[in-house]
Amino acid sequence: MKKILSLILVMIAVALPVIAQDSSSHSSTRRVSIEVSQTKGTTTPVHRAPMRINIEAYYNEQNGVLDICYDGEAIGETFLYLNNTIIGYDSEINTSFQILTPGLYKIEVIGETWIAQGYIQIEY
Repeated sequence: MKKILSLILVMIAVALPVIAQDSSSHSSTRRVSIEVSQTKGTTTPVHRAPMRINIEAYYNEQNGVLDICYDGEAIGETFLYLNNTIIGYDSEINTSFQILTPGLYKIEVIGETWIAQGYIQIEY
């Protein structure tokens, strides 16, 4: 009886990583790289460390939704461009945009002393 239980446990231990790897390879969510830079018109002294702005963006290919997430205290506005034409705007950083047309999209988040930008190419 102990051998059968041990055999079943070994089979489960071997099967779980394979199942986890298979499900992650078929993920329909892509992460968008966002780069943050300080604006030149800041009045902060030079000796201060730059503020850490952790903005993340994810595109869900199944739903065609672009989600922008930020968990900090800074405020800002979010713009979405398609081929340098503004197609979306929100007065908050945490927002979602529905994307229906293929093309090169630019995400721009503007804060008081910083700008975050990222690009994603959508193809159907």
